[in-house]
Amino acid sequence: MAGLIDNHRKVLREKVEYIVEYASKPGEKVLLTEKFTNLWITDGECGVVPQQHEVMDIEAMSRQATNDSPSIDYTEIFSCSQRLGKPPRITLTKGLAGIGKTICVHRFVHEWASHSAALDFDFLFMFPFRELNLLARNKLSVSQLVQRYYPHIEEVAAILKNPQFRCLFIFDGLDESHLRLDFGKCPEYVDVGHRTQLCVLLVNLIKGNLLPHASVWITSRPAAAHQIPAPYVDRMTEIHGFRDQEKEEYFRKKCKGRAEAILADVKRQPSLFTMCYVPAFCWILATVLEHTLKASSLTDARPQAPKTITEVYSNFLIVMITYHQDKRGRGVNEREKISDLLRTKRPAILSLGRLAFHCLKAQKLAFYPKDLESFGVDLSLLCDGFCKEILLEEGPIFQQKAYAFMHLTLQEYFAALYVFLLHHMGQTPNLLAKGLVKKMRCLFSRPTFSDVCRSACKMAAWSQNGHLDLFLRFLCGLSTQKNMQLLQGLTEEGASGEENAVRTAAYVKKTLHRDIAPERCLNLLYCLNELNDGCIAEKVKESLREGALATRDLQPTEYSAIAYVLQTSSCDMQEFDITDYTFTDDVLWRLLPIAKLFRTIKLVRKDITNHLVNFLGALLILSRSQVQQLRLEDTEMSDTAMKQLCTALKNPDCKLQKISLSGTYFAQRSWEDLTAVIKKKYTISTLDLSYTFPDHSAISLLAAALKDPECRLQTLTLVNNDLDVRCCEELASGLSENQRLMELNLSHNQLKDLEVIPLCRALEEPKCKLQKLNLSHNKIGSNSCQALVSVLTRNQALASLSLTNNKLGNVGVKILCGALRSQDCKLQKLRVSLNDLSASCCQDLASLLVELPTINELHLNFNVLGDAGVKYLCWAFRTRDTGMETLSLKRNYLTDECCGDLVSSLCMMKTLRFLDLSFNGFTDSSLEHFCHLVLNCTNLEEIVLQANCFSPQGCKELEQLMNSRLNLQIITECNQTESKKFSIEKDWLLWPVDPMLVYPVLLNSLSTRGGSPVKEDPTCNHAATPSALRDFGAQKAVG
Repeated sequence: MAGLIDNHRKVLREKVEYIVEYASKPGEKVLLTEKFTNLWITDGECGVVPQQHEVMDIEAMSRQATNDSPSIDYTEIFSCSQRLGKPPRITLTKGLAGIGKTICVHRFVHEWASHSAALDFDFLFMFPFRELNLLARNKLSVSQLVQRYYPHIEEVAAILKNPQFRCLFIFDGLDESHLRLDFGKCPEYVDVGHRTQLCVLLVNLIKGNLLPHASVWITSRPAAAHQIPAPYVDRMTEIHGFRDQEKEEYFRKKCKGRAEAILADVKRQPSLFTMCYVPAFCWILATVLEHTLKASSLTDARPQAPKTITEVYSNFLIVMITYHQDKRGRGVNEREKISDLLRTKRPAILSLGRLAFHCLKAQKLAFYPKDLESFGVDLSLLCDGFCKEILLEEGPIFQQKAYAFMHLTLQEYFAALYVFLLHHMGQTPNLLAKGLVKKMRCLFSRPTFSDVCRSACKMAAWSQNGHLDLFLRFLCGLSTQKNMQLLQGLTEEGASGEENAVRTAAYVKKTLHRDIAPERCLNLLYCLNELNDGCIAEKVKESLREGALATRDLQPTEYSAIAYVLQTSSCDMQEFDITDYTFTDDVLWRLLPIAKLFRTIKLVRKDITNHLVNFLGALLILSRSQVQQLRLEDTEMSDTAMKQLCTALKNPDCKLQKISLSGTYFAQRSWEDLTAVIKKKYTISTLDLSYTFPDHSAISLLAAALKDPECRLQTLTLVNNDLDVRCCEELASGLSENQRLMELNLSHNQLKDLEVIPLCRALEEPKCKLQKLNLSHNKIGSNSCQALVSVLTRNQALASLSLTNNKLGNVGVKILCGALRSQDCKLQKLRVSLNDLSASCCQDLASLLVELPTINELHLNFNVLGDAGVKYLCWAFRTRDTGMETLSLKRNYLTDECCGDLVSSLCMMKTLRFLDLSFNGFTDSSLEHFCHLVLNCTNLEEIVLQANCFSPQGCKELEQLMNSRLNLQIITECNQTESKKFSIEKDWLLWPVDPMLVYPVLLNSLSTRGGSPVKEDPTCNHAATPSALRDFGAQKAVG
């Protein structure tokens, strides 16, 4: 059996070893392993049928591909899925035409055949639907089907029946299938030897009646994916093509030596760069630009890269013909030879265009020899050069053959070219005219080409699925002077398209003002781009720059134009703030195509109307919606609106991950609907309910949701909700049984010791896996520290604890430090800023730093540690085995006295990346120490030294240190640069500090340096202010 499997691997490896589809020369073969570029593949949902042309989906997806977008490797398609908890049996992979589905399948098969991936499977059987169509009328058993494709495998039935052999059936290209899969009325059978029609065989294989131990992988375009009912699909994946990094990788592999110049040309044209998410278009564009650069190098002329999609395809037509006829010349002679060649090839191009046009009208993707014969397509010409390359002929296992255009866009281009050429040759008045009256009128008066475009525009604008969108773009583009010059030889001498282009543009603009779908409006704006008319887009860009769009009511056309401008620009698509827009049905409807491209939708300080909640509901379940976060803040939401929103959230097509309802008021019924969603919606991981002031019953509902085992919430924020003891007890009951919550924020809740104790008891429970706990800005005193100690020693998952602005004092911190030194504690980040700490607790902090090596981030801002306290910390930094990454000592009354010791100890920590010493008393005397720190602490990325006592010259010297190191930022009051790591927290700078803590620090520091004594005035609080601190630092510098 091992020998049989090895032989099968060899057969499959030879079958998929080469890429033959995308070749620029006759008979050219490219090794799959050399040219394969990784694809962006995601998990998805089934059941959505697209309502627009696939190219519109491509342009939408271009804005979705970011570096942090979640992606799975093609080798992981049959790995254990998070939703099922086991490997899927039936996997459906969808993707647009030319996106790389077949190449992905071939790469997967090649990896298995090479013992590199999918090793769980003993046998792989690959069947293209395009070939299975030829067997549609035959009756076969599953064993006969396998044997027919893989005759080297004997005893097929025995292998298939044996559950010890794991088999994977791969069916590629469901969208090309002519088989009718009826999952409702199909007869059932389980015998591998039973002969039946192929459609019945496939349905039983997918259902699991036949070979339930075998796995099935099906690929399809999105429009055909719904043929497999969702209940039978265990895993849905989607191939989105190339992201920016993969696009560049593809061009570098394909265009060696010219890749950088080609990439620069492509990036200058956003609409073309967008289309490069499709590998097939990447190949077309790379082929065109390679030829352009090569031709310009021969003539020393400046290369003129195509600017529109029509120009790309017109150039592609010329490039393929010149490649295969080998008639490249130079300068004018080259142009003349190309014209002659196009004139010679015109009959063949017309025949091919006629076939493309009629197949497009019938929405037919594949055609057969009888189709070629009926449309007069010469097979000898198809096999000679260009036509061979755009028509895909499968390896002939059977007598019959099937053909298809290399990519859907090529079929649409040739269909448009056919209509264009017939009109200019005067053979047919208007192929697109509808109605008897119009056709009769065309017989007596020859229409202009703008009339033809007008007819196409009417058909495309009111199309339900947008199948004519790109055909219209090509038709508009062909009417321009640039494309007519490119196609000289096909068109008549002296033909001019300028007047037709102007008339067509005027009609397109008129159509934009009519009541048509938003997707069609977007396509019409792309048509204007093909016609070189950008007046609407430029007007909107100018208004966007001036901020005028937010201050007036917009026309529906302007909303579509906004969508177009944002889609074709390089602007950040992270957040879409809809606060300033008018919420009418028409406006929101037109915003849908662009809103779905943003990661975050934001609405602040506006009531949630019926119009708006309908819009949000539609947006969240929209096909290919990229919205992951919804921010509805400081709003008021009725029970009805919340119910509608929650209905959308429950929809399986909704992929929302984060919800912020901060400051939003809603009643008890709304809490019931919201918590019901939180219980069951596995995608929602983050919930912000700050400033919502829930009562006891609302917190009880939330706790019940947290207890539910299906709740997937990972981050819960309840800032400033005035939680009392009863609320905390309810919340604690939910936390004690929740195993998934990782981050809890209860800051600004005025929590005292009484409220904290029940929460701590819940966090001690073994089920609790909380990693980050924020209790900042409360009233937690030293009495609560013992309860926190128990949490820190028992909950080993807790890695971050924030206790900023509480009432811990030195006593509380000493208690915490005693617990944190336990070997069971795994804390990494500790924030105890603004807790009235002085030097007396620093010895305990120092011991903690030495004995707890996991701590790498420490914040002690707005305390009164002084030079004496920091010296204890310096001892710890020199003693501990592991370094710190972040240290923040903002406003701690530090001076030059401790600077040398602090810097020398920090230099020993090679891991330090961020240091905040702002609002202290350092002067120019410490410049040498900071220079030493920069030169020796090689990982340092940022030092914040704002509001110290440096002179202007000292600030400049500090800033000059940045020149000595790349990626180093030194922030002083001179440059006012914003910190990447630390927030400025300006409102804390005047926070009252206990004068009894500040006064001894000042007195001790002055007396040790011989300064003037300070009169003892414990009631004076000015010493805690930045101005007093500056005077203090200046006095020390003089002293």
